Amino acid sequence: MFANNPTLKFFIQQVKRYRKETIIGTLLLIVTNALGVYIPIQIKHTIDLFVSKGLKPGAEVWISLAIIASLALVMAAIRTQSRVVLFGIGRRVESDQKQEFYEHLLKLDMVYFNTQRIGDLISRATNDIQAIRQMMGFGLLNLINIVWVYSLTLPLMYSLNKSLTIWIMVGYVPILFFVRLLSIKLKHKQQEAQEKLGSLSSFIEEDINGIQVIKSYSQERREISRFEQINTDYRDVSVGLAQWRGVIWPIMELAKGISFFLLLLYVNQGLLTAGTVAAFLVCLERILFPTAIIGWLITIFQRGSVSVERIQEILRIEPSIINHSPNELKVKDGELKIKDLNLAYEQENLVLKDLTLNVKPGNFVGIVGTIGSGKSTFCNSVMRLLNVPPQAINVDEQDIVGVSLPSLREQVTLVPQETFLFNTTIKQNISFAGEFSEEEIIKAAKDAQLHDEISGFENGYETLVGEKGVSLSGGQAQRVALARAIITNPKILILDDSIASVDNEIGVRILNSLRQRFKEQTLILVTHRISSLKDADEIFVLDNGTCIGSGKHGHLLRTNEVYQKLWKKQKLAIV
Repeated sequence: MFANNPTLKFFIQQVKRYRKETIIGTLLLIVTNALGVYIPIQIKHTIDLFVSKGLKPGAEVWISLAIIASLALVMAAIRTQSRVVLFGIGRRVESDQKQEFYEHLLKLDMVYFNTQRIGDLISRATNDIQAIRQMMGFGLLNLINIVWVYSLTLPLMYSLNKSLTIWIMVGYVPILFFVRLLSIKLKHKQQEAQEKLGSLSSFIEEDINGIQVIKSYSQERREISRFEQINTDYRDVSVGLAQWRGVIWPIMELAKGISFFLLLLYVNQGLLTAGTVAAFLVCLERILFPTAIIGWLITIFQRGSVSVERIQEILRIEPSIINHSPNELKVKDGELKIKDLNLAYEQENLVLKDLTLNVKPGNFVGIVGTIGSGKSTFCNSVMRLLNVPPQAINVDEQDIVGVSLPSLREQVTLVPQETFLFNTTIKQNISFAGEFSEEEIIKAAKDAQLHDEISGFENGYETLVGEKGVSLSGGQAQRVALARAIITNPKILILDDSIASVDNEIGVRILNSLRQRFKEQTLILVTHRISSLKDADEIFVLDNGTCIGSGKHGHLLRTNEVYQKLWKKQKLAIV
């Protein structure tokens, strides 16, 4: 039953990982509880001594009181240190989990993120890992503490009065059994609550990203209504969970009441001395709090269990694109050969079908085609952002599947169709791929025809671009992304319609700068703006996932029907 429990496995793994801290914390708790057992003995001795002397405190009584006070101070200090050590384990596990979770996300394929709710992933990385921290900190401490409280306190109670101790423990059995049944219900409720929280986070994240669309279509009221529904669902589930949790504490209070009732019965029958009563009261308090905390502890472990499963669910996903080769890609000329490439997203129809083309080294090459013809898929395939089959794509006669991913992506760079900028300065966005000098950053910006505009900003290259580059125009953001690629000086530079937001004049100047800079390197431009390809060394025409023609601009205008249609459509759009 427990062997296949992922939470138990995780818990044991973390305890083993931090065995030193666990052992130290456990020893501190043993000392704390040992002192906690000795104090009631000393209290019994003091009270019985006090009574035997006719309620007149003598030197022995004062010495005994001093001993009790000293032991209590020492116990408080050791207990505090035990909390520092064991709560520290929870903090370390939290940090480890966040690091592992983040690193794993970066390993997953792009296709995975296209089907996931980002808000839910954020919720797992924050709320769920926080729940794991509570389980490994607060939960571990109290679990150890409960074991030693019962192990040391019950024998003392038994020595004070056997029958009373047995009756108290018998009364606890059905209560603890009921709490166990309740914990099963709590786990299902907790899982539902955390899933609802993930949905809520996803909705907020999506609407913040789409705030411009919401305002443009005056859909604020509708989105408020949708949020209200999701928020209400989460509230209802959370209230239901709180109600179930609320049942546990009264049950524990019932156990406490039963214990005191039994104690009073024995006192009423004159079966206990005053010192024994006092010692028993202290012992009851010592076991009642840990017993009462069992309810809260169950909640902590149930929530942690759900969170462990939600985190493990992501960590179990294996990336299909694996950096398994130690071989470095060595690019000298920048020749790109694609032969019989077939590619599909998951189990859907093929996006690329027997795609074959040869990009000669040092050429300026254009890729055109109808919408959905596979142009962006081609770009992502060359970068191995998609899982391509072996021997289908070769760079300078080297299979890209047989080389390390970093070496491939250092020498083949893609500027994607959708521009993304980090919420930092223009300078830091351009130099994202490494450490570059001021001169290199400026040179890249000049090649991207952006330097003059940046110089006109109040803070120049230190200008903050804002979330997703909102402080820049679409054309400026595209050129920052272009400069970010240019500065790495790759052997093959692929532009996936990445100058579509700039006007024709600037676009021409950018291409002229790139052709000057990349004279000996390969430049591939994927574009709908065919006029940009008039001087290309070769143009490949894609349709329905395959190459249906290649050649220079004039040749394709005479021989390729798809190219002719694209050219005519562009000319009509210009008119």
